[in-house]
Amino acid sequence: MKTYLQNNNSDNLILFFCGWGMDENPFSILKNTSDVLYVYDYTVPECEDFFNFDFSKYKSVKLLAFSYGVYASGIAKLPENLKLDFSVAISGTLIPVDDKLGVPVRQFELTEKMDSDSVVKFRQRLFGGEKAKEHFEIFEKHLPKRNAQSCTAELIGMKRYVPRLPVPVRKFDRVYIAMHDRCVPTRNQLNFWNNDTFAEKIELQTGHFPFYNYGSLEELF
Repeated sequence: MKTYLQNNNSDNLILFFCGWGMDENPFSILKNTSDVLYVYDYTVPECEDFFNFDFSKYKSVKLLAFSYGVYASGIAKLPENLKLDFSVAISGTLIPVDDKLGVPVRQFELTEKMDSDSVVKFRQRLFGGEKAKEHFEIFEKHLPKRNAQSCTAELIGMKRYVPRLPVPVRKFDRVYIAMHDRCVPTRNQLNFWNNDTFAEKIELQTGHFPFYNYGSLEELF
């Protein structure tokens, strides 16, 4: 795992586990007032940056997890004394590859064979609903600074360690489920989260990537 800190000189921090193939760039148009620690590139499940980062200077730390980042937030070894004030999951589950509870196995295997052309097609699938075309055009102007080879290497890494690790346990206070999701099928998200009696569940009339419906990450809390 890699990290990038957006420093807004705030006493509050959003710990944001992004999705597969992402970095901080697609979210750069959002006007956040909190500091944001972006976590991305899950080629390996370890992240030494967490042990070098000073979480203690913040009055509040909130967790935001998107897509594969929902699972990654569960396997990440965060400092034991880190208290999270609120946790939100978006368009993902704690079981990343599963025909009924995550990304279907066949779909995952096809994604592993991506090239520069298929990456574009995948990115189009991130969006759905009324503003799909508009939001895809915004995304195209703020692409992750990662090529197809980097994304493929990440998938191969995930394929190695996901079967070896136990299903993580993490409680979320709120879960957003995208109702037009073509990446993590909506029905699979519903299957998974319907068993969670703890989290507040909110259905979004969007595709997998809903962030351009908001002015900031804070709005999701």
